[in-house]
Amino acid sequence: MSGEFFDNLFTGRVSRRAFLEKVSTAAVALPLMGTPVAEALAQQGSVSGQVVTPAQPKTAEPDIDQIPDDNPTYSPSNIGGGGRIERNFHRRWIKVSKVPMVEGYAIYDARTQEVFPWPEIEARGVYLNFSGNVHMDGVIYEIPPGKAMAPRHNFYEQNVIGLVGRGYTVFGEGAHTSKVEWGEGSLFAAPMNVLHRHYNSDPAKPARLLAITTFPFMLQVFGSLRLVNDLAFNFTDRYDGSPDYFSKSKRIEERWDETNFVKDMRQSELVEWNERGGGDRSIFWKMAGQTILEPHASEFEVGSYKLGHRHPYEAIILTLNGKGFSLAGKDGLDESKSVKLDWKDGSVVSPPYYWWHQHFNTGDTAARYFAMTEGDFPKRLGIPLDVQQIEANQEDPRIKQRFEQELKKAGVKSAEVHHNLDESDHPGHAHSHGPGHTHSHPHDGDHSHVGDHAHEG
Repeated sequence: MSGEFFDNLFTGRVSRRAFLEKVSTAAVALPLMGTPVAEALAQQGSVSGQVVTPAQPKTAEPDIDQIPDDNPTYSPSNIGGGGRIERNFHRRWIKVSKVPMVEGYAIYDARTQEVFPWPEIEARGVYLNFSGNVHMDGVIYEIPPGKAMAPRHNFYEQNVIGLVGRGYTVFGEGAHTSKVEWGEGSLFAAPMNVLHRHYNSDPAKPARLLAITTFPFMLQVFGSLRLVNDLAFNFTDRYDGSPDYFSKSKRIEERWDETNFVKDMRQSELVEWNERGGGDRSIFWKMAGQTILEPHASEFEVGSYKLGHRHPYEAIILTLNGKGFSLAGKDGLDESKSVKLDWKDGSVVSPPYYWWHQHFNTGDTAARYFAMTEGDFPKRLGIPLDVQQIEANQEDPRIKQRFEQELKKAGVKSAEVHHNLDESDHPGHAHSHGPGHTHSHPHDGDHSHVGDHAHEG
């Protein structure tokens, strides 16, 4: 059974029968006791000469899909007559989990955010539950001086960023072991379901990491923590334990590198995108064979801001350097409908799904940020990738006036206020700007452009 099979499963190209036969033939022990898959396997009995025995749970505690929802959400009357319970396994986990967590739209400084004892990981940390996200999340880990976190393997994609201090992470077992050394600003992939352990190299000071993962999505699909945490399967096409796994890198497109490690995103190369009319410098990374997470870094100039926009996919943004603010609102961006989120080095912002949002640089240097989006993954789920944007000639004049006032308060006088032209956050997506005004951004770099605008996650 290959990683391609699982990718096809997630995108709906594998039938239920094919899934059962594949799993049974491979003798994969899926910890889905009490679910339709487990029951079907038990009824099937023998496939290809092998007797299938459903995996037994580690404890008597019910899995997430078996925990009753004390306050269920019901479908509206216009959907099947209404009254159907809408299942949200991630939300259910949020309610019952004992993991330390915070909820909201932003973390002002992940480097100093309060963290709490977390026995399961043998360290301190906090789970970042960004309101409205159901596919991606964030986690801050703090490793004590000279110590290590508990070894773990997880059936979801994740990328890890060095926030504070220095350390190393060991992946794999036996002959398939790889080690990556990280510091502040580093980015590295944690290959899916590979055993790994994070170490703090500093004997005197704590080290912090930020992980961005697809845990919510995997939980929503399967409703099983045991599957997410205990799956016995090696994705050999995503991790082979080769000595150069974290050192090899190659340019695969003009702004795309295939690599599993970036030493310092604050200093990494950003590629000019002159075809976009200037003002766009960015780089994308393809990491560890991931099919959902799509990381990139970009920056926008002093005295510039993005046009207001919204998109049908999630985004988590970490400021690498610079300062400014963002506006976010479900129904619009004027002051009465939006919230203002200030950011600086170390801030993490994640506007809720399909909310309008807009970003402003009020610092005296270019603002560089790291953004994690889902690429074209929603499209593979059948969600149209129509990114809506408020054009410059349709923008409320009060938006620019507010920005000018913020620049004045920040003491930034030298730059002329203008719109940034960065469209790096939406490659391959169709954009609409009102009747008769559309453009697309294919991944291969053939961009067509109309208007003075830009967008970002």
